Amino acid sequence: MRLDPDIDTVAIAVPDSAGRLIGKRVTLDTWSNVAEGGIAMPDFHLITDATNAPVDGMAAAGIHVGFRNGTLIPDLETLRRYPWYERTAGVICDAHRADGSPALVAPRAILRAQTERLGRLGLVASCASEIEFYVFRNSYEDLHLAGRAALVPAYHRHADHDILVSGVNEDLIGDVRRSMEQAGIAIELSQGEGGAGQHEVTLRHCEPLEMADRHVVYKHGVKALALKHALSATFMAKVFDDQPGSSCHVHLSIRDASGGNALAGADGLLGEFGRAFVAGLLAHAPSMCVLYAPNANSYRRLQPDSWAPANLTWGYDNRTCLVRVIGAGPDRRIEFRLPGADANPYHALTGIIASGLAGVVDGHVLPEPVTGDGYASEVPRLPRDLTEALALFAESAVARDAVGPEVHAHLVQMTEHELSVSRREVTDRDLVRWFEVA
Repeated sequence: MRLDPDIDTVAIAVPDSAGRLIGKRVTLDTWSNVAEGGIAMPDFHLITDATNAPVDGMAAAGIHVGFRNGTLIPDLETLRRYPWYERTAGVICDAHRADGSPALVAPRAILRAQTERLGRLGLVASCASEIEFYVFRNSYEDLHLAGRAALVPAYHRHADHDILVSGVNEDLIGDVRRSMEQAGIAIELSQGEGGAGQHEVTLRHCEPLEMADRHVVYKHGVKALALKHALSATFMAKVFDDQPGSSCHVHLSIRDASGGNALAGADGLLGEFGRAFVAGLLAHAPSMCVLYAPNANSYRRLQPDSWAPANLTWGYDNRTCLVRVIGAGPDRRIEFRLPGADANPYHALTGIIASGLAGVVDGHVLPEPVTGDGYASEVPRLPRDLTEALALFAESAVARDAVGPEVHAHLVQMTEHELSVSRREVTDRDLVRWFEVA
């Protein structure tokens, strides 16, 4: 891709473990050298937590090796205009070690390994993200200074498919749609959602690695545009006790070597491969849950009767289930409803592909579909919190074999850090519930 003539700045970035873009801005003169040979940057981004602070004791990087420089190699296929910044383009990079070898624990490398597994089987996946978020009249600084009690939703009523109410934020949401199109990120639609100030934007389907790249740029762009509109946006899985959580439903289709729908059977329902793939998603959802629900807050969304999944169910066009199978005949596809909007898309798509392939390889048998209330089904449920989810992931041979021992150990240790922090924090809820009565 050639840069537009008015571009004079390029943002060079790599996704970190939270799916946040970490990097530098360079001038146009510098960009020509970076495009050819990459740019040096400390490798701390491999081990940063939600506060952008490096986690101690990690094998991938740290003080024990002097926080060495790695190299960010731009993937020129990801070069695009960032319309929310003046005269700026952006590019996503692959992370390499000081010795030039790929950093296997980097999110892009983790997902690429899974798409290569599909490729070796003659399969190509296509996926789309439906990403929900809340908009507030406050700035991010307001929240920092005054806390959650100061938050004012962008409108006092929810806008669930309500064109009038969702139009209250059309200045921002319209700007998001148009800016993403300018950035080459195709948008299917936007709509109001079930929480006050909550919206959803759906990204048009593409190959998994490209979707994850678009996903992180989209989230970055939404926050940047919210700032320009003197608002704030959050992709937390759960903001308020009495409001819906924010999800990232992932739509997945898989094509075989001849271009046919690998998920569909001759009867238009799920075929043998599709049934085994869905069975794998169900069987391994508990042990892969940290890839879809990465922090303590994530599990407050995964409750019965919440429009989010709570147990291991599947069904045809059933929104109470973990896996919703939709589309007809050659358009048959899977909607995986577990990930929250807070998920790192590279990790989430890794979990989906790895779980589905495990179901195929191991010959998992799919139970009968749920036709009514999935929450009422007497089947195993998802982990209740991060403690339970981490234990299952750490013990999972399927997870370890799918991503490799080095990556598995890295993800376990990063999640252990997140869990340790959550156990020490005093929350707003602690104060509301116990300040007076303890």
